[in-house]
Amino acid sequence: MTIGVVTNESSIALMKETTEGTVVSTASGTDYLEVIAGNLEINKTREELARDTLSNTTEGEASRVGIPEVSGSIGVEFRASATEGAYPQALEVLTESLMGGKRTAATKTATAATSTIITFASHAFLVGDIVTVKESGAYECRPISAVDATTITFPFALTNGAPSATVEVAACSTFYSNTATSSTFSAEHNVGGELIQTCGGLRSQSLSLENWSAGTIPTATFNIAGLSLEKSDGSASYAPDFTADELPPVALEACLWVSGVKTSYTDLSLNIENEVSFMKDACSANGKLGSRVTSQTTTLSATAYADDTTLTNWTAFDDNTDVSVFFYAFNPASTAGEFSGAVAGWLPQGKITEAPYGDVDGIVSEQLSVKAHRTGSGSNSIFLGFI
Repeated sequence: MTIGVVTNESSIALMKETTEGTVVSTASGTDYLEVIAGNLEINKTREELARDTLSNTTEGEASRVGIPEVSGSIGVEFRASATEGAYPQALEVLTESLMGGKRTAATKTATAATSTIITFASHAFLVGDIVTVKESGAYECRPISAVDATTITFPFALTNGAPSATVEVAACSTFYSNTATSSTFSAEHNVGGELIQTCGGLRSQSLSLENWSAGTIPTATFNIAGLSLEKSDGSASYAPDFTADELPPVALEACLWVSGVKTSYTDLSLNIENEVSFMKDACSANGKLGSRVTSQTTTLSATAYADDTTLTNWTAFDDNTDVSVFFYAFNPASTAGEFSGAVAGWLPQGKITEAPYGDVDGIVSEQLSVKAHRTGSGSNSIFLGFI
C-alpha cells in the first residue's frame, strides 16, 4: 500500500461521446483540461433505501441502495485557443455539452468597410458570430447582427470609425444555444496521478462565468452530472499537453456595451443554467436510460457606475423593453492597439430584471441584472466567441 497521493498531481481528460453513456477513451495529451487547483470534483453517491421492519429488537435492518448519482464541478480559466478561430481546448467539450451549437468561420479580407458594415467578395460568417476587425493599431471586436452573401453588419459602430477598405477580419469560433444537439462526454479523472475515476454519460448542467472584474483573470465553472463512475488504480493515459490554448486574458480594457453604449463597470458575471432531466429506467443497471435538456436560462449581472446624465437603463427596466449586452477581453500584443486571444459574450436581447443603486467604495453604482431570451425560431439568446 502506498499513501501520500498529491492532489495537485491530478488531471482530467474529456471526450465527446458518440453514444450517451458509452465511455470514449482518451486519445492524446491534448484531450486534458488545464483545471484550476481546487476546482475539480466528481463524485458518485447512492441513494440509501432504509428498511423499517418489525422484529424483536429496536436495531435497524440492513439498508439497500438505489439509483446512483454522479455529479461534480470543473473550473477552468476563460481563455481562447492559441490558434486564431479554433475552439479552446479547456472549454470546447464542456461548452458544447452545455450549449449544443458550435461553428467556426475563416479569416476574410474585406473589399469595402464602414464603421458598421464590412463587405467581402464572399464570407461564411453568421448572425451571432463575434469577430475581430484587425485594423492596424486599432483592433476591435463586434458581434454580427445581420449578414447577406457579401456583407456583415454590426449592431453598433466601431469606436475607431471606419477601418481601411481591405481590412482583415479574423477567424472565429462561436458557441450558441441549440440544446437539441447538446452532447454528452466521458471523463478520465486521474486523482493524484495514481487513481482513476472513469465516468460516462456526463453532461454540463451550468456555466458560471466568474471573476470578470477589473484586473483579474475570468474563470468558468461548470457543474456536471452523468450516468456512471468507476474507480481503479492507475495513472494518466497520456502526459497532459495544454499548449493549444492562449494565456488567459486579464480584465483590463475588457469593455462592456449595454444596448451599444460603452459602459464603465467594475465586474460582471454570466450564468447559463440547463434543466437536465434524467430518464429513469427500471430495466437499466444504474436505473437511468439517459438525460435530456428540458430548458435553459441565461442571466447576466454587472456592477456599472451610475451616470447622472442618462436614465436609459432605468427606462428600459421600467418600460420592459429589450436591451443587448456585449463584452470582451483579450491579450494585448506588442504593437499598441492590437491583441490576440479574445474571449467575448453577446446577448442580443434581454430584459433588465433589476436595476437598484449600490455602492462601490463610496461611488454610486447601478446593479444591473439581465435575463436573455430568444426571438423568432430561437438559437439566438446567447453567443460566446473565441478569436
